Order: sequence, then C-alpha cells, then structure tokens
Amino acid sequence: MNLKTTFLTLIAVISIAFAKAQEAGDCNVMLSIFAENAKAKNYDEAYKQLNDLVAKCPRTSAAIYQYGELIYEHRLRKKIGVKEDNAQGLIDMLNGQINLFPTAVNVSKKKVELASKMYKYGLGTQTEQYLMLEDVFTKDADNFTDPNGMITYFKLAEKEYKSNNVDLQKLFDTYDGLTQRIEEVQDERSKVIQELMDKKETEGSITEQEEKNIENQEKNLKNYNIVMKSVNGTLGQLADCDKLIPLYEQDFNTKQSDEKWLSNVLRRLQGKDCTDAPLYVRSVKALHVLKPSWKTAYGLGNIATSESEKFQYWDQAISLGADNNTKSKIHFKKGEIYKGKGQYGNAKKEYLAANAAKPSFGAPYLRIAAMIASSANSCGATPFEKRAVNWLAARYADKAGSVDASLKSNASQTAASYRGRAPQKSEIFMEKAYNSGDTIRFNCWVGDSVRIP
Repeated sequence: MNLKTTFLTLIAVISIAFAKAQEAGDCNVMLSIFAENAKAKNYDEAYKQLNDLVAKCPRTSAAIYQYGELIYEHRLRKKIGVKEDNAQGLIDMLNGQINLFPTAVNVSKKKVELASKMYKYGLGTQTEQYLMLEDVFTKDADNFTDPNGMITYFKLAEKEYKSNNVDLQKLFDTYDGLTQRIEEVQDERSKVIQELMDKKETEGSITEQEEKNIENQEKNLKNYNIVMKSVNGTLGQLADCDKLIPLYEQDFNTKQSDEKWLSNVLRRLQGKDCTDAPLYVRSVKALHVLKPSWKTAYGLGNIATSESEKFQYWDQAISLGADNNTKSKIHFKKGEIYKGKGQYGNAKKEYLAANAAKPSFGAPYLRIAAMIASSANSCGATPFEKRAVNWLAARYADKAGSVDASLKSNASQTAASYRGRAPQKSEIFMEKAYNSGDTIRFNCWVGDSVRIP
C-alpha cells in the first residue's frame, strides 16, 4: 500500500468516525476530530465538518470559530470555492467568537478585525463598518493596535466625510486621535528596542529571543510608519497650514473667548508647525489671557524673539505638564539652538531628553551621531582613539534607524559611513594599547564609551 492510498484510507476512517459522532449527537467527539484536522492544516476536510458543528454544537467551544476563521482565510487565500461565500463564512466565524465566546477572545481586537474584513470584502454598509471601528477606538483605544484596522478606520472616516455623514471638524478629530494613538504605539515599540540595544551594548550580547524581539518590533514600527504615511497622505493636503488657517480664521472673531476652541486651534496648528501664522500668534495670546497653561507657554516660547525668553516659556510649559510629544519638541528645539552655538554637551542632553519623551523619535540620535563624528579630533588622546569615536557615532545612527522606521535607510547609510572612518580589523589587530572587546572611554563633552568590535 503506497503513501497516497494510506492517507486516503485514513481520511475515510476519520470521516466515518465524524459521521458516527454526528449521528450520536456527540459534540465533543465531533469537535475533537474537527480540531485534529484543523491543527494538521487539513483544511479541506475540516471545512466539510465545520457547518455541521456550527449547526448542531454552536456553543461547545470557541475553537470551532477560531479554527473556522483559519479555514475561511485559507479558502480565500487559495481561491477555493466562491469568494463571496467564503467571505461571509469568515464574517460568521468572527461574529461567533464575539457573540458566543466574549470571555475567550479579545472582543475589541476581533471587532476591529471584523470591520476590516467587512470593508475588504464589501460586506455591510460603509457607515456600519465605520461605526464599528469608531466604537472600539473611542471606548477601548488600548486594544486598537492593528495597523490594517487603523488604515481602514481612517479611510472610512474620509468616505463618511465625503458622504456628508461626518463634518470636517469630526474628520480632524479622528485624524488627531488616530495619529496620537499611532505615535503612542510607536513609542511603546521603540522603547523595547532601545532597552534591548542598550543591554546588548552594556553586556556585550543578548539572548536569541531578545534578538528576535528587536526584529519583530522593528517590523511593527515599519508597519506603523506605513500607516502614518497612509493617514497623512489621505488627509495631508486638507490638514496642511494653507487649509487649516482659513478654516479657523473665519471663526476667530466669534470664538476668541472660547477656551476649548482656541485649545483645539493651537493643538492643530502646532501639530502641523503652522506657528509662523498670525492666527497662531493671536490664538496663543487670546488663550493665555483666558487661561494660562502649558499650551500657551509653549506657544509664547515659539513666538518669542530672544533665546532666553524662548527657553523661559518652554521650560515653563514643561513644568506646567506639557504632553510627551510637546516635551520632545521643546527639548529638540533647545538642542538645535545649542548645537548651532557649538555647545555640544548641552545639545546632547537636550536631544536625549527629546528621545526620552518620545522614544520613537530617531532624529535626536542622528544629531548626536553627527556631533560625535565631527568631534573625532578633539575626543581622543591617540590617532586610534580619535578614529574610534566613529564607532560611537555609528552606534547612535543605528539607534536612530531602529527606533524610527522612517529613518531606517538614511540611518543605515550614515552608520556605514561612520564605520568606514573607524579603525578596520587589521588596524585593531596591530594596535598595542587596545584589543578587540576592550572599552574606550571618551572624557570630552561626549562622556560616553564604545566597545571595540
């Protein structure tokens, strides 16, 4: 008996066993046979058993619907059967998990998946899909982390706006809330990467699982960067300064005593760096009169004409409880000012503070890398140490690309350039004062060390 014949015989035996269990009304046996097929990825056979299980044993186990989801995904991916039937089957499996086994699954994440699949396969109405995602986002944003769900949510919000079902203000609110959520998730992922990279530098190595974690988080950041580009691309032109300013200018005279309205205007203008506009200046001053806060302090710092005045207002904004995104912007702006004056030590402190406030912000690391590389001649006692500074510069450039997917390509090229200036293997071998694995400490403004590769 050849292998194919043996396999077919086994399938026949399993099918007969399932049929007997079906006749006896034994749901547990039916589920066990079905699950074995699904686990073995014998989806075609499991598919034959699925409808009977759903019809006769709907509440036996969440596994029926979880495996069912995999089965219909397989059929859609392999283009088996009628696409519309498989799509509806997938929706039924998701609904089964949500409605019948809410304690066995993450309902919010499943609802996001459900709405996204409905949108993908054209099931249900546009408004129905939008409201499902809107409900999850407003009630349980912590579980709204699926990149595909985020893109779908905003595409639907834009369609609802074009259909006159939501107004422009609501579309802006959705944009603000979603981009803020994306940045939060990016920061969470970037912080994990940064901690593991620091551990690797300090201890010399990390576990295989930790290396895999870095790789996975970098993939996550890449996906969220795609989402951010998509969302910005969808609303970018509509939300730019030349669109925002006329939108708010027309209401300024009647709204200049409305604290909430002024706060929203400032938040959006600051978010798009429209801080040179006269409307921004008028809004900051009007809100500062009504209710001084970190927002008004930050705004006044932006329009201040002297460095000392800028720093005074920006520091006040931080002390008054500025959010992390704004803190990051403040520290970065201060870093830029110090860097421009050649005060690299102060600039580095501000750049690090900018990243600490917003871990997915990689630009500060690139700035630090550039300052370190430019200080090679003043930060080493010997020619070898002077060139070794470039290893440290490369390390900061690597960090920039790891925590900020939008800088990945540029950061990698920059790091490679710095490593090209550092001592090569033959030079390390010939160096008398140091060996591979030794640490060089730089006591100049850098105040950091690097391990010789």
